[in-house]
Amino acid sequence: MLQTVQKIGPVLDLFTADRPEWGVSEVAEGIGVPRSSAHALLSSLVETGLLQCRSRGRYRLGWRVVELSETLRASVDVRSVVAPALASLSAALGETVHLGVLDRHQVLYLDKIVGNHQVNVTGARVGSHLDAHCSALGKILLAHRESGEVLRILESRPCRRLTESTITDPNLLLDDLRLVRAAGHAVDHAEAVPDVHCLAAPVRDDLGSVVAAISVTVPAGRFEKRRIELREAVIAAARNASSRFAGASVQTSDVAEQDLAPA
Repeated sequence: MLQTVQKIGPVLDLFTADRPEWGVSEVAEGIGVPRSSAHALLSSLVETGLLQCRSRGRYRLGWRVVELSETLRASVDVRSVVAPALASLSAALGETVHLGVLDRHQVLYLDKIVGNHQVNVTGARVGSHLDAHCSALGKILLAHRESGEVLRILESRPCRRLTESTITDPNLLLDDLRLVRAAGHAVDHAEAVPDVHCLAAPVRDDLGSVVAAISVTVPAGRFEKRRIELREAVIAAARNASSRFAGASVQTSDVAEQDLAPA
């Protein structure tokens, strides 16, 4: 049973905006299992509504995914709550900004606003994933996880080198994360994309736990000139977002308690 559950994630990861439809043989090859095992996994996911089987034995995401998404939104939608702080940050700096969370050991981009400079960075696509070790968002999110969990993440997959600046040595990365935690913000110096620098700060809930992170993405030529301004603006925006998120969490909790109270 546990082995089956562990394979569900890789199956769902195959379905992307660029490739929303898969066949049994393609899934088997994609996750490295026999065709019979892939068919059994796909059938189970169809039964739960996470996938739907279309004509010619092709599979797509099912409507259960939408239902789960709405449940998540109702429990406190990070994206909606943080949106005003993100918009204000982009307007103040004129740079591209992102909101991300840690999802299965990678950064999941929840939102972004593209800057208005003549020379700008488009940034990551909303809904896309990026390895956590090479981005400012990822470093912030990893830095505030338990050390045991961080070690498991680093041991589960090698730190890929995306640019000449990418930190691939786990020990050096752990040292970097300690500095990030102490500083309260993270920087990646073209570690994910050449000539693009990012600076990120954490978004916290009402208990002080880091639930997301906000970043600004800047061409290398502008970064050092504006570094202090960028750092102060991102940290202030993250505090604003944290205050909003904490307030929304408390409000949601109060509503839940009222619903559970006896009539």
